[in-house]
Order: sequence, then structure tokens, then C-alpha cells
Amino acid sequence: MKLVEKLMSKRGQVSMEIGILVAAAVAVAAIVAYYYTTRVKESMQNAGTQANATVNKLGEVAENATGKIPTI
Repeated sequence: MKLVEKLMSKRGQVSMEIGILVAAAVAVAAIVAYYYTTRVKESMQNAGTQANATVNKLGEVAENATGKIPTI
């Protein structure tokens, strides 16, 4: 009888440990997903700003080049 009780208690302990491990893995995954999405959002904003700056600079270069056409 005592052997059966020991086996049952160890199963419960192992089950609880696995449950805690799974809960910790889920918590870590949620935290990582949050930071990933915030970084992606920030990088999209930075990419948009850089793209606008590039387009503006190319526009200025094109205007300068076309402004010199009559003087050629």
C-alpha cells in the first residue's frame, strides 16, 4: 500500500512540475511576442521615415538636374 501511495504522490509531483514548466514556457513566449511586435512596429516607422527622406532627396536631385537643362 505504501508503495502505491509513493508512486501516486510522485506522479502528482511530476505532473505539477510539467505544468509549471509549460506555464513558464507560455509566459516567456508571450513576453517575447510582445517585444517582437513592438520592435517590428518601431522598425516599420523608421523604414517609412527613411523612405520619405530618400524620396525627397531624389526629388531634389531631379529638380536640380532638370533646372540645368535650359542652360546646356
